[in-house]
Amino acid sequence: MTPEKHDNKLTRWLLTATIALLALVLCLQLWQMFGRTAPGNAVSAPPLTQNAPEPPQAAGPALSSGKAAMIEDVRALNADLSADDLAKLSAQELEQLWETGAPGLPIGVSAAAQAAEEYAGTLAVDSVTSETDPELDEAPAHYEVELRHPTLGDFEYKIDAYTGEVLEGLPDILQSVQTSGAPQQVPDASPEPQTPSPAAQAPSAQTPSSEAQAPASGAPAQQPAAAGEETAKNAAFTHAGIPADDAEAVRCKLDWDDGRQVYDIEFRVGNIEYDYEIDASTNAVLEAKQEQSGHHGGAAAQQPGGFVGEEAAKSAALAHAGVSADDAGYVKCELDEDDGRWVYELEFRVGGAEYDYEVDASSGAVIKAEQDH
Repeated sequence: MTPEKHDNKLTRWLLTATIALLALVLCLQLWQMFGRTAPGNAVSAPPLTQNAPEPPQAAGPALSSGKAAMIEDVRALNADLSADDLAKLSAQELEQLWETGAPGLPIGVSAAAQAAEEYAGTLAVDSVTSETDPELDEAPAHYEVELRHPTLGDFEYKIDAYTGEVLEGLPDILQSVQTSGAPQQVPDASPEPQTPSPAAQAPSAQTPSSEAQAPASGAPAQQPAAAGEETAKNAAFTHAGIPADDAEAVRCKLDWDDGRQVYDIEFRVGNIEYDYEIDASTNAVLEAKQEQSGHHGGAAAQQPGGFVGEEAAKSAALAHAGVSADDAGYVKCELDEDDGRWVYELEFRVGGAEYDYEVDASSGAVIKAEQDH
């Protein structure tokens, strides 16, 4: 064989090998692109590039580092609470839940608003809007829901934070307020006795004050019988813990508040001025305020009667915090007046935690609870 023929044969062999190698590389690339998605293919080829797709994320919005830390703090107090359930709560709810020792899982803002609308009978009314605020650090823990009707006005409700029970509010507002076709119509002057609604049974000291609302037309409301005023006055005197004969400068006025008829009652006993709001239909105490007129240099020496006392206030605060009196290493209790209301201010420590409480002096209800580590 001549050298020329030998070189041509070698060239053809190299060309054939090069084509075979290119075909092999092309097949490998096609297999990497499509072979891994074929059914039953259990082997994954390495990615062609470094920009490999990230693994799928879990359903739902990602938690911020701050909220995730709050969830861990809450679960440190109550390990039975699910992290997934806690993630559905707002940061404000988580903070209040932690401050109260995480006794359970609250129903949440959406469920509270739905409970209020079901009770008010407005679920089918698209024009009714709601605004919900958690109050998990009050006793009882609750959500405050404000429903806004475009023509009837605003209505306030309290929903138990753990049971969903309606603690306060007007039921079936479309029927109750619009009787006889107008929101300003007043119930019959001598209504039949009825069982108080859950709103009427709610503790009066925990009901937030609100501005009275007159009927929409501005027409004067029909006054119930005089016996209704006397019953409302007696309800106020009983709540204040004073005899009716001791009350001076008694004033009673029929008015509207959040779509319902109420009595505004004011009276004075000694240097203490009382201001009450009584439901005109059920005679339930909706609001109670006390204010000492004149200078009160020594609160302990001039405190009004009917207070629950320091020991009861301490017991209420310790029970709310979930600690025993023996565990509280230091308890400070002072009687003070705050915005016209007498309160017991308490401070105590348990381990490394410091507690700061305010307890209503008349009812013994916890109106403020704070915890610092």
